[in-house]
Amino acid sequence: MSLLRELQEIVGKEWVVSGEAATLYSHDAFLLHKGSPSLVVLPGSEEEAVRVVRLLLKRKERFIVRGSGTSLSGASTPLDDEVVVSLARLNRVHSVEGFEVEVGPGIANFSVSKSLPTHLFYAPDPSSYQVSSIGGNISHDSGGIRVVKYGPTYNSVLGLRVLLSDGSVEEIRTSPLLNHKSIFVGAEGTLGVILRARLRTFRRPENTKTLAALFESLEKASRAIVEIFNRGVNPSGLELMDRYSIRAVERSRFRAGIPETEALLLIELEGIPEEIRRDEGVVLQVLEELEAEVIVPKDKEEESRLWAARRGAFPAMAYIFPAYITLDCNVLRRDLSKALLKIREIARKHGVYIANVFHAGDGNLHPLIPFDPNNRESMERAVAAGVEVEKVVIELGGVPSGEHGIGIEKVGFMRRYYTEDELKVFRRIKEAFDPDYLMNPCKLVQREDCRPASEVLTKLWEAD
Repeated sequence: MSLLRELQEIVGKEWVVSGEAATLYSHDAFLLHKGSPSLVVLPGSEEEAVRVVRLLLKRKERFIVRGSGTSLSGASTPLDDEVVVSLARLNRVHSVEGFEVEVGPGIANFSVSKSLPTHLFYAPDPSSYQVSSIGGNISHDSGGIRVVKYGPTYNSVLGLRVLLSDGSVEEIRTSPLLNHKSIFVGAEGTLGVILRARLRTFRRPENTKTLAALFESLEKASRAIVEIFNRGVNPSGLELMDRYSIRAVERSRFRAGIPETEALLLIELEGIPEEIRRDEGVVLQVLEELEAEVIVPKDKEEESRLWAARRGAFPAMAYIFPAYITLDCNVLRRDLSKALLKIREIARKHGVYIANVFHAGDGNLHPLIPFDPNNRESMERAVAAGVEVEKVVIELGGVPSGEHGIGIEKVGFMRRYYTEDELKVFRRIKEAFDPDYLMNPCKLVQREDCRPASEVLTKLWEAD
């Protein structure tokens, strides 16, 4: 019996997609490469998902597990005609117990907090939180605005139900001695299939306060970030937008009336009133010393508009450019100024436009580099600039990816960042969990026979 027929028997004919319709799953939000899935299957329950994956494993079929498809690195893009297994229909809330919630991998990040009692919330909140799925958040260890205080997704994962390459289903819980979840968080679906996740939630703060600060230079804004922490304040949110990202937002439906400026810092404080007043005093002192213009929102509605503008910065770029690369390299806070100035130089050198909007609190840069997807020369300039940005970050002691994953975009940097001995360890782990390289086989630790990514990317990876 053909694979198509067998999959249809498991999930129903309407939930197996082939032919032209399958091209809807040929890429994620990373637009520099489009693949060609052989089939797309959408199981409607855990039981169906297990049967589908076991069938693929038995038949030695390569496959990619996909959620909402919001990945920004190409991690869920098929490179080699893989079967795409979409777990978008596994979007149930299974239980809410105390400060823990158990959910299916296809549920949207936003829906997790909506399912909780009003006094609780789920902390990780990537900009795509309204649509990005929890399975994808776990597979990329996503962060978000609150990462500076609550940590990335890893900190909020208490347990996982995972289907392994031998067909077994394992329940994984954290323990004081062995923390097996660390194998799967950030693994981009290369080691197992996440069927269910148990997540930590937090008590919603009773009081918050937002401050906005306008700076005449990126250097002063970067110094403010460092000083806020040096003086003992730990904000629940600390985000930076440069003049280019502000311009994009103010030309879009996310506009919030932000004045033209070189850099905007959005700072959120939370806690009991006395704690907020103390921290606010410290922050205002830092901002005064660095000659920032401070904006204090007059009410919650104005606060919400500012944060909506920050969250809308990525989609706002689409109002100006048809496509862009989104990097997510990380540097130490003390090196933010150096990195941002280097990025400006790189933009001038390659004749590209680079907007910066990022999680300043943990140094997680998000340079946005627009390009015309129908113009090869435009694509090459954008990718060349991106490669150079990544090299600069690594030279500063940073890391290539903070939350978007390696995917296709950064696979060329694995050898630049890791030693050959470290890469051998990665291969040993991959082969222990997936000896036949069937799970997302062309990402992170690639099969030797994987087709190359787009010609533009391959040419630039090999050029250096």
